[in-house]
Amino acid sequence: MPKKHQGQTVAIDVDLAGDILRVAVSGLPKLVSRNAASALLELRSDHEQFRGFLNLPPNGNHLINSCLLYPPFEQCTDGALFLASQFAYAPYAGTALMAAATIIASAKRQALAKDQQVVALETANGVMEVQVTRTDSVMTHAKWFTVKPKLLINNQILNLPLSGNIPVSLVDAGLPYLVVDADYLGISLSERQKLTNAAIELSGAASKQFPMSNFGIGGSYGKYLVMFSSKSGKNHIKTVWASEKGELANSAGGTGALSVVVACEGNGSLSPGRSVTIEAPGGIFECQVVGQFATVSAEVRIVARHSFPSFYYANP
Repeated sequence: MPKKHQGQTVAIDVDLAGDILRVAVSGLPKLVSRNAASALLELRSDHEQFRGFLNLPPNGNHLINSCLLYPPFEQCTDGALFLASQFAYAPYAGTALMAAATIIASAKRQALAKDQQVVALETANGVMEVQVTRTDSVMTHAKWFTVKPKLLINNQILNLPLSGNIPVSLVDAGLPYLVVDADYLGISLSERQKLTNAAIELSGAASKQFPMSNFGIGGSYGKYLVMFSSKSGKNHIKTVWASEKGELANSAGGTGALSVVVACEGNGSLSPGRSVTIEAPGGIFECQVVGQFATVSAEVRIVARHSFPSFYYANP
């Protein structure tokens, strides 16, 4: 029988490139796991209601994505992070890492001798690092250091019943992405309903034609997320992020932004190794892929602090 939990949950909101990342820092589900990989499985099996408690009304809304920041399991890190998005618990997201690092650095700002600090966070996929920059006493920028996403399929034809044959790329950035040039679809990035319809069709068709099981990916995502892109300058690409259900986001997301860069370098529309501006409706990421490594940076701003009376049920 599910067990009732009551208490107080403290969460801090960070504005980052069009996203509001809600970082829950206390009053979190109690875990018996002693490492991040096991803890993620425990959250998925026992604490689904807590994810909804953070993201859904009355505490959240459709623009909120949350993450959980736990004390570190390992002594050499600053904390353990888990994404608790609108869609699922996941190992991480680039924006969640950057938001959590901003909060950790802000809490330490009085003790910092330098204007930059590197924060190490444990995830179910290993330890990841974010560099946070301070201007005066305020944290203003965050840069995520990661590995280059894997280009699974480079500019291959996807057969769409309604839209015909469209070249697409598939990228594994920790989350599974389909990247498509909106110009091939004859859609402007401002045509939201058309993007929604196209995302549903693209994700469904790609999941059948290019099953994730062929690449050994997927996890909690059954279908590909979609990144619509349109090049607007030599090293400037406009994008819109869409879920497999056609839900559109203000932000490209860190993994989504990098997926666009890797796909465009793969098809030759971007020169490798350059700094690239990825623009979404809500904000901008600066991305760079050099060799097998990549960085994503954005402006950050702590905008709110909440204390929610928590009431939810968890599996025993």
